[in-house]
Amino acid sequence: MKTVFRLAERFFEVSFCIIQNKSLPLVLLVVLGVGGLVISIGFSLTPKNAGITETPVEVVEIVHQGKKLWSVPKAVIGRQSGKLSPYVLRIKGLRAEQLNVEVVAETDGSAEVRSDDLKPVDLLVLDPGKVQPGLAIAPINGIDDERLVQLTLEAGSAAVMAEDLEESVRFISPNYHDSLGFDFNLIRRLIERAYEEFDQPLIELAGSQVSQIEGFQAVVQTQMKLTAIYNNRRNYLIGNRIEPNIIRLLMVKSANGWKVSQVKGLRPLGFGESFLKILGDQIGLPLTASEHVQKRQTCMPCRRKMQERFGN
Repeated sequence: MKTVFRLAERFFEVSFCIIQNKSLPLVLLVVLGVGGLVISIGFSLTPKNAGITETPVEVVEIVHQGKKLWSVPKAVIGRQSGKLSPYVLRIKGLRAEQLNVEVVAETDGSAEVRSDDLKPVDLLVLDPGKVQPGLAIAPINGIDDERLVQLTLEAGSAAVMAEDLEESVRFISPNYHDSLGFDFNLIRRLIERAYEEFDQPLIELAGSQVSQIEGFQAVVQTQMKLTAIYNNRRNYLIGNRIEPNIIRLLMVKSANGWKVSQVKGLRPLGFGESFLKILGDQIGLPLTASEHVQKRQTCMPCRRKMQERFGN
């Protein structure tokens, strides 16, 4: 992601507010994607992340036998034509990662394999021959909802830190809508502009708890810190060195897994949540007359905060 420094323009009121817009979406992919979390402002009814196809898969846990040995179902072992090394597909970032393994022993339904790379928390894909390595996947069996929600948060965070726009919005529901008026397309545009302006985002999540799962809805509370580089300086956009930003995520379950449908409690640069709507004006979110007044009153404190944290 290129760094764009048009510093002179940034000291104008509107331009400075735009800067703040760009810092906010990084938390949505945890998520954010937030996985916290548009190229057009939303005039199209078709979500722009339709290009990523998520393949439904069944997954299984593995058992560590010690000395780099693992007990696995035989159905997780793949063999490629013309190649000697068997392999397994591990879930990483909700994509299929191929790992070569050595098969030490086999029975009718299980096998013992040797691997330096597998970990006790890993999940492996059943029938790996049907799934291409690197493919985006949606586990549908073999994992409970709470763990799948946690994997979604981890994958969303990784997508944000990789500054991958399409992978970031993959974890946001096409039906995203919050009380401030943001929808999927506005969130996508925020993310895109954030990646243009800020470099090397780093997300710290702590205390993520799935406080409620009912049917196809889940509520997650987490503590977040987000830093990024601007003007060659890294500093906090969300939370600070001592205090994280506590946010609440509402998630919905679809055929492609859990997606973020609403985010509550974001406090960019320490400002209140209502500040988000003022920022949204720059990407097409309508404001009332009183909100336009509030916007003009808020831009100078924003400018001071940015100067304090990132310099002139």
